[in-house]
Amino acid sequence: MSDQHDDTAIAEARLPGLPALVTPSEPIRGEILGEPVVPSGASRALWSVLDRLEQALDHETAEVMALRSADFNRLNEIKSRLLLDASRAMRAMRDEVGDGWLIARLSTLRLKLEHNRLAIGMHLDAVREIAAAMTTTLIEAESDGTYSATSRIAGAASAKAHAS
Repeated sequence: MSDQHDDTAIAEARLPGLPALVTPSEPIRGEILGEPVVPSGASRALWSVLDRLEQALDHETAEVMALRSADFNRLNEIKSRLLLDASRAMRAMRDEVGDGWLIARLSTLRLKLEHNRLAIGMHLDAVREIAAAMTTTLIEAESDGTYSATSRIAGAASAKAHAS
């Protein structure tokens, strides 16, 4: 019954468009049935950083997909700092044996990073299209003589001639 609840929680926690995290059916190396392995300090630090990084990615992706204005410079700084923290935490665990749970977690993180990259890419493509349309409109407006200095002088001279 506990396994069924865990599977349901994992399926509900997944991000739309990403596959669910599959839990291993067999014990992972170093794990004893019924007795959880106590993680080291470095392992706990890594899991904490991964939690915060996933939250930041989910938040940014949601903001981009909802077309809401967000402080993307700040979000980028947060992601950069958390990726640096994750790298440092991984170096601290270099002598420890990685388990299946960590590998699955990193796979999920990779999928979220890819989802985030695609969302930001779509956003940037839209910004480029809008900028190109605005540029084209401005070039066309300038080319009809409306904003040139000679057309304003000629227009002022013809207005004086009509007034006389």
